[in-house]
Amino acid sequence: MIGWGTSWRMQGYLLMAERTGDPAYARRLAELVDGVLAARDEVRGVADHRGVSGPVWSTAGKFTAATARIEDTDGNPALEVTVCPPRAVQAEVTVEPQGEGRFSLAVTGQGRAPFSVEGLALDPHDERRADRVVYAAHDQRTAVTARLVPAPDGAAGIREVRPGTYPVEPARVALAAQTGMITYPMAGLVRLARERPAAVPREVHARLEGCLDAVLRAVRAHEYQWTAVSGGRGCYRWLREEPVSFAGAELPTNEFLAVARTLVHLAVLTGDEEHAERAAAMARALRGDLRRVGGARGAGETGGGGLAGDVAVWPYWPGFGRVYNGWSPTGSPEGDGSLYRPLYAPVTVPEDVTHALIDLDFLHLYHRTPGLPPVFTRDDLRAVAATFTGHVVERHGRAWRMRHDVGGAGRPGTDRQQAHVAAWIPLREHNPRLPVLVSAIHPSPPPAPYQGVDSYCGALLARWS
Repeated sequence: MIGWGTSWRMQGYLLMAERTGDPAYARRLAELVDGVLAARDEVRGVADHRGVSGPVWSTAGKFTAATARIEDTDGNPALEVTVCPPRAVQAEVTVEPQGEGRFSLAVTGQGRAPFSVEGLALDPHDERRADRVVYAAHDQRTAVTARLVPAPDGAAGIREVRPGTYPVEPARVALAAQTGMITYPMAGLVRLARERPAAVPREVHARLEGCLDAVLRAVRAHEYQWTAVSGGRGCYRWLREEPVSFAGAELPTNEFLAVARTLVHLAVLTGDEEHAERAAAMARALRGDLRRVGGARGAGETGGGGLAGDVAVWPYWPGFGRVYNGWSPTGSPEGDGSLYRPLYAPVTVPEDVTHALIDLDFLHLYHRTPGLPPVFTRDDLRAVAATFTGHVVERHGRAWRMRHDVGGAGRPGTDRQQAHVAAWIPLREHNPRLPVLVSAIHPSPPPAPYQGVDSYCGALLARWS
């Protein structure tokens, strides 16, 4: 997967090029960029769910909703049943006749909670109209919705479903987070070539204007998802009709910051104030969610602990957003903020240490990039660094390990998550204990299977240690 695999490797090569100045790293990064550009939708002739073949990398499957198209007995489309992730692609929809034009509907699949309703009708005037019954029975765990497809002109008599089990087809969507992950190291390569020309081979220099144009076009492809928020904040959000799990909601903080990192580079490369202000708006969104918690127990202090001072805690979902606050159905799909989730309970969990890889990189990148609107203070960075020693790290026997999240009371992190401790090393100047603890926790080698993010973490340690 390019968005969450190759992109990490690309970032790793960029970090090593910055660290060493060896053109071999930039050359290898440029080779990956060539392959990534060849995989864009417009190059491969692939269209997304809107029929748009854009300068981006759409995906279908793990992260998108999937739809089964139920037919009537004449073979015409009659009902579209959509299921949201997780495991949407593993769902199957079974319909069985129950007499007098009524039928039952069941959605099953490996790892999914079952969903079933009975006594449905395809007649739009029937009180048991299928899409409305499914809407009334909606459950957050199963996330099943339905849309009634009108009968063809001239159709007469009671319309009945064709019984059977129908597979689902995942929608193809260009995800802003993946666009950000892919374009970030591309823009970084262009910036490296301008600021340190000797670190980039001559033959790569000649191709970089085209690379910059590709980054600009990819970011612009998500313009329709940009939204301004009060207080000078901003983020990207999915439209209510986009076939994704959280249609109508703001992206998680780490996902819109994935795009914000690219915008930081674009602000430097182009001098465009809009890029700088967009990056600043997302920086304000993150800063607005940094909640200070005092009196945290600090890791690695003499005597086994000590007061670490204020630490910063922030949520996975933006605090001003729909998922963080939850929503209820209006009683009609037309009035709901999401076409695929009429209701959702609030999710206020703290950011986890894996997705914090992006948050922390953005925080450090933004703060050290000159010319951007001021957002973060040194005190903010000290508080986030104290989060690591005060909330994230805990002792297990003689060893130090990371918890799952930044909340201070999270469950123990997995072995895989321990490899992500490298995310905190850029903040080393703001907490003297941080480098020692990162070194103590980081596994060498990382647990199998080796992933692109492991390349990034290794390069991150080399770049900032």
